[in-house]
Amino acid sequence: KTWLFNNKRKKERRDMIKYGRRWTPRMVIYQQKWEEVLKRIEDESRAKPGGCGMFKHYQAAVKRVMAELSDNELEKVKETAKEWFNNFPPPKIQ
Repeated sequence: KTWLFNNKRKKERRDMIKYGRRWTPRMVIYQQKWEEVLKRIEDESRAKPGGCGMFKHYQAAVKRVMAELSDNELEKVKETAKEWFNNFPPPKIQ
């Protein structure tokens, strides 16, 4: 090999995988209010929690729960998402 190849600047190695999760307000709401989301899915669509029909209605149910939150609660959820992303979520949720 050539001298330039042997004496080039070395690149820092980075992990190919980012360990962790990007927390969003939607994910935080589901983690904190999962019972309410599952109950709403069951009431509105009569799909049993854990069944394959439940997943069709999951996004709509979480969206409705988010829509019912006040602006104050939504800001609090956004702050929680930032905190969990930068640090770690509570051990109960991990």
